[in-house]
Amino acid sequence: MHPIVIGGLVSCFVNLLIGFYVLIKAPRRRLNRLFFLFNICIGFWSVGSFLLNITSPTFSIWVLRGSYVFSILIVPAFFGFVESTLNIRINKIIKSSIYAATAIFLFFLPTNLFIQGILELKDGTLLSSPGIVYYFYILYFISTCSYGLLILFLSLKVLDGIRLLQLKYIVIAYSIAFLAGFDYFLTVLGALKTFPIDDYILLLPFFILCYSIVKYQYLDIKVVFTRAGIFLLVYSLVLGIPVWIGFKLLGNGIWLYPMIIMGVFATNGPFIYLYFQKRAEDALLQEQRRYQMTLRQASAGMGRIKDLKKLLSLIVHIVTRAVRLEHALIYVHDSLKQQFSLGSYKRRKIYTNFVKSFPDHSPLSDHLIQISAPIIYEEIKLKSQDINNKHLIEVVKIIENLDGELIVPILIEKRLLAIVVLGRKESGKVYSEDDISVFSILANQTALAIENAQFYEEMKKTHEQLFQAEKMATIGTMADGLSHQINNRFHALGFIAGDALDTIKMSKNQPIPDGFKEIMSDLERAFVRVQENVIQGGEVVQGLLKYTRKGDTGFTAVDFDQVFKAALEMAQFKIKTQELRIEKKYDDKIPKIKGNFTQLQEVFFNLIDNGYDAMMQRKSEKQEAGFQPTLCITVKQEDNFLEAVFADNGIGVKDEDVHKLFTPFFTTKLSSKKGTGLGLYVIKKIIEENHSGTVEMASQYMAGTQMKLRLPIAVE
Repeated sequence: MHPIVIGGLVSCFVNLLIGFYVLIKAPRRRLNRLFFLFNICIGFWSVGSFLLNITSPTFSIWVLRGSYVFSILIVPAFFGFVESTLNIRINKIIKSSIYAATAIFLFFLPTNLFIQGILELKDGTLLSSPGIVYYFYILYFISTCSYGLLILFLSLKVLDGIRLLQLKYIVIAYSIAFLAGFDYFLTVLGALKTFPIDDYILLLPFFILCYSIVKYQYLDIKVVFTRAGIFLLVYSLVLGIPVWIGFKLLGNGIWLYPMIIMGVFATNGPFIYLYFQKRAEDALLQEQRRYQMTLRQASAGMGRIKDLKKLLSLIVHIVTRAVRLEHALIYVHDSLKQQFSLGSYKRRKIYTNFVKSFPDHSPLSDHLIQISAPIIYEEIKLKSQDINNKHLIEVVKIIENLDGELIVPILIEKRLLAIVVLGRKESGKVYSEDDISVFSILANQTALAIENAQFYEEMKKTHEQLFQAEKMATIGTMADGLSHQINNRFHALGFIAGDALDTIKMSKNQPIPDGFKEIMSDLERAFVRVQENVIQGGEVVQGLLKYTRKGDTGFTAVDFDQVFKAALEMAQFKIKTQELRIEKKYDDKIPKIKGNFTQLQEVFFNLIDNGYDAMMQRKSEKQEAGFQPTLCITVKQEDNFLEAVFADNGIGVKDEDVHKLFTPFFTTKLSSKKGTGLGLYVIKKIIEENHSGTVEMASQYMAGTQMKLRLPIAVE
C-alpha cells in the first residue's frame, strides 16, 4: 500500500472532528446539523480509498461501494447546506430531481453497472473501475455541485458586512473541495495515471473554513475551533505516529483493522459523549435554563424604569415567579436612617413574616461588601461551623431571621445599594452555579437601575427645591415692596391711635359727665390695643423680611414661654382654645433661645394649629367617649440646645404619608381650606436654616403625633 492513501484517513478525521464540534456547539440549529451531515458524507467518502487499500480482495468491492453511499449523499446534503446558509428555498423541481437522482444512483450502486470492479494503478494503489451508470453519476455530480456553487457565488452580490465576508470564504473553500472531487474522477476515468491527491486537497478547505470561523465567527464556533485545533494536533500525533511505525515494521496486514476502529472511536468518542451529555443536560435543566433566560431578559429592561418603588416591586415579582420561590425580598439602603429598609417583597405563603429593617453596618452587610459575591445559606452555615468564626455565625443568624437561602448583594464598586434575599425554591432544588452566575448578572443590572432611579428621584427633589426657592425669592421681592406699604398704614394707625390717646388724656382734666368717663376709659383701652397690634404688625412685616433675607439681624435671647403665650394668643383667633387642654411640662428656669421672636411665634402657632386640627379630626371620626384633646409641651436642656416636644393625641399620620409631610403643598387635612401644605415646610426652613436647629417628627396613626424642636441656647 502506498503511503499516500493515508490522506483519506486524515481527511476523514478532520471532517468528523469539525463536524461533531459544530453539532455540539448548537445541536438545535438547522445550519449546524446540515454542516455536520455534509462533513460526515465528505469524511466517509474520503476514508473509502484508505479502506480499499488495506482490505482483502474479497471485501474491497463492498468497502468501496459503502463509501460511495456517502459520495451520492453529498449532493442533497450540500444543497440543504446552501439553503440554510442563504436562508432561501431552492426550486422544488430541482430539489425533487436531486432526490430522485440520489435514489436512482443508490439503487444501481450495488450492481456492476455502477462499479465493475477494482482497478490497480502502476504504483500498486487500488481504485474503482467505473460502470456505465458511473459516468452519468460523474456528470450529475459536476453539474449539480457547480449549480450550488453558482448560487453561492451570485449571493455575494446581494450581501454585505460580515455575512458577505463569511460567504466569500465558504465559496472559496467549497470550490476547492469540489476540485478535489474532480481530481478523483479524472483518475477514475484514466485521465490521470497516478493516485489522486484529493484527500490532501480537502485539507485546504478545512483550514479556510477554520479561518472564517476564527476571523468572522462563522457558525458561532470561534471557541470551539480553538479546542478543535488543539485536539486535531494531539490526535494527529497520537494516532499518526503508531500507524506510521506499524507500516514500517509490520507492513500491510490485519493489524490495521483494530487500529482503524480504535482511531475512529478515539476520535469521535469524546464528541459523541459531549453531544449526549449536552442533550441530557438540556432535558434535565430545561426548567432552570427557562427561568435563567427570563431573568436575563428582565435584567436588560430594568434600566428604563425610573420609579424606584415600581423597580423594586418588579424585581421581586419577576424573580419569585420565574424561579418559583417561596418568597423574595429586597432591602434598600437608607442613608438618612442608616439602615437597610424593606423596599419590596413577594411571598407565595401568606404566613411568612419579614424583618422590616436592619442596621447598615450589620455583620451581613459588612460581609457582603467584603466578598462582593452572593451567599448561599447552607455553604456559609457549614463554613461557620467548621472554623467556628464568630463573625460568620452572626451572619448566619441574620440570614436565618430573613429566612433566606441565597443572598445577592447589589453593589456599585464597594457601595452596597441593596440586598436581595431569595427564599427556598418550591421544587426543593438547591441553587446551582448557573443560578449564581445569572443572579450576579441580574445584580449588576439591578445596581445600575437602582442608581438611575435614585438619581431620578433626587433630580425631582432638586427641581422641587429650585421651584420653591424661586417662589420664595418672588415672595421676598414682593415683601420688600409690600412691607413699605404696610408699614405706612401701620404708622398712620399708630399716629391716629396716639393722637386719640393724647386727646383722651387731655379730656380727663376737663369736667366730664359720669356716663362719658366709662366710655372714655373703654376708648383709651381700645386705642392702647390698636397701638400694641400696630407694633406686632410691624414685627410681622419685619419677620417676613428677615425670613426672606437670611442673617443674624433680629436674633436675640428669646424666652420660650413668652413666645408660646404669644402664639397661643394668636391661635385663639383661629381655633377654639377652650376645647383644648394645654399641659406645660417646663419651669421658668429654662434658658433662653437664640432666635427671632416673630419667626418662632409663627412656628409655634403652626404647631398648635396642626395639633388642634388633628385632635378635632380624631374626635369627629372615632367618636370616643371621654376623649379630651390635649397638647403637651415638654421642654428640657440638652447640651447647648433647648429641646421642645409638642405632643398631641390627635389622628396621627399614616406610615405611607410620613415621608411626605415636609414636602411643599402636601397636607393630610380633610379640607383643602384648612391647610395649604406649607406649614411644616416653613417650620423646617425657619428652624433648620434660620435658627440652625433641627425638626423631628414621630407619629402613630390614630394615636397622636410628636414634633421635636432643637433650638440653640442664647449665650449670656
